[in-house]
Amino acid sequence: MNRLPANAPDNTGAAFAHINAVTAPTIDDLKLMVYLEASGLTAYEELAASAPNAAIAELLRANGREEMAHAHRLSKVIKQLTGEDFPPPDAAENPYAGPSGRGVDRAMLEFLVQAENNGNDLYETWALNTADATAAALLRQNGKEEIRHGERAAEAIALLDA
Repeated sequence: MNRLPANAPDNTGAAFAHINAVTAPTIDDLKLMVYLEASGLTAYEELAASAPNAAIAELLRANGREEMAHAHRLSKVIKQLTGEDFPPPDAAENPYAGPSGRGVDRAMLEFLVQAENNGNDLYETWALNTADATAAALLRQNGKEEIRHGERAAEAIALLDA
């Protein structure tokens, strides 16, 4: 069973605050990000359950599936850099995957647009500060998908207005 790094923050907000301040990720940072990305599946599923219509729910579920794909890709980065297997945790093993009690509204979707676009910037910075070309390419792939997540959130905003 994988373990969070010993210095991992004890809540999701603090974990994201830490990650967003990192410009050159350590292996512990990458492991923390595996957990955070894996928690995205649960978070987006929770949002989808509160969506006002099926189209918005599907956009959110697609983002959640890709968040888990990001976690798997980060696991590949760790394997590439260290040789260590570090698969994403299941929701039950992930302290960041608990229910948030948040629902879908315009403010939440606008927040997601910004947060997902910031995710692209974060991954690009990490790629620029990663010497291994294969690992950097995997990080950039995650970043490109973060942009797509923001686009889906923007599409969901338009559907709210329709």
